[in-house]
Amino acid sequence: MKNNGYHNQYYDYFKKISFILPALLLLLLLTAYPLYQVIVMSFYDYSNTDNPIFAGAENYARFFRDPLFWKSLINTIVFTVISVAFSFIIGMTFALLLNQPINTRFRAVFRSVLIFPWLTSSTVVAAIFMLMFNPFGLINHFLGLIGIDSLAQTAWLGNEKTALASIIVANIWRGFPFMMLMLLAGLQTIPKDLYEAAELDGAGFFKRLFYITIPSMKNIILTLATLEFIWNFRAFDLVFLMTGGGPMNSTEILSTYIYQFAFRKLDFGYASAAALFMLFIMVTLSFFYIRKSVSKGD
Repeated sequence: MKNNGYHNQYYDYFKKISFILPALLLLLLLTAYPLYQVIVMSFYDYSNTDNPIFAGAENYARFFRDPLFWKSLINTIVFTVISVAFSFIIGMTFALLLNQPINTRFRAVFRSVLIFPWLTSSTVVAAIFMLMFNPFGLINHFLGLIGIDSLAQTAWLGNEKTALASIIVANIWRGFPFMMLMLLAGLQTIPKDLYEAAELDGAGFFKRLFYITIPSMKNIILTLATLEFIWNFRAFDLVFLMTGGGPMNSTEILSTYIYQFAFRKLDFGYASAAALFMLFIMVTLSFFYIRKSVSKGD
C-alpha cells in the first residue's frame, strides 16, 4: 500500500508536469539555444567576420578596461534608481488619492486617465517629449512665461548635462501608472479597522502612512521595486529613440552600448560579453525576486 501511494504521488506529479512540458520545451528552444550561442560568441574575436578567431577571456577583460563601459554602467544605474524611486513616489501619491472614499465613477475615470502614459508606445512617448524638450518646445515656452530666461532656450536633449535627466523624466511619466495600479491594489487589501483604530489614538496622516500602510505593503513594495529595477535596467527603446546614446555619450546606457558594438561596429564577440555581464546583473535581481515570492508563498 505504501508503494502504491508513492507510485500515485509520482504519477500525479508527472501528470502535472506534462501539462507545462510543451511550453517549457518551446521556451528552452527559444532561449537556451540563443543564450548558448551568445556564450560561445563571447569567446571569439569577430574583427574578421569571415573567420572569427578564438580570443578566450579577452572580450571580458576588454570591457572592464573601457572607460565608456563604466560610464554606460553608471548612467544605467542613475537612470534606473531615479526612475524607480520617483515612479514609486508619484505612484504611491496617486494610489493614496484614489484610495480615498470618493465617488467610484470619478475614481474609475481618473484611474483610466492616469494609466494612459503606460499604455502609450515608446515611439509616441519619445516623440512627445522630444517636442516638449525642443529649444522652441513647451518646456522652454513655460520657463519663458515664468521669467526664467536663462533656461528658456536650452536644448535639453542636445546638452550633455541635461539629456539624461530629460530622458529620465520621460521614463518616469511612462512608468508611474503601473506602480500606481499595483500599489492601489495593495492599499485596498489593508483592513480599514487599522486606520480607524489609529485615528482614535490620534495618529495623523504620516503616522498612519509609515506605521500602517508601508509595513502592511512591504512585500508588494519590494516585489514592485525589484521588477521595476529589472525592467528599467534593461531599458533601450526610449533612450535609443530620444538621443541614441548622445550627445557625447552622456546618455549611453548598457543596452545602447551593446547595440552600438553589435549592430554598428559588428563586434559580436565583445557585444556578447557585455550582454552576458548585463544578464548576470538581471539574473541576480531575478533570484532576489523569486526568493521573495517563494518566501511570501510559504
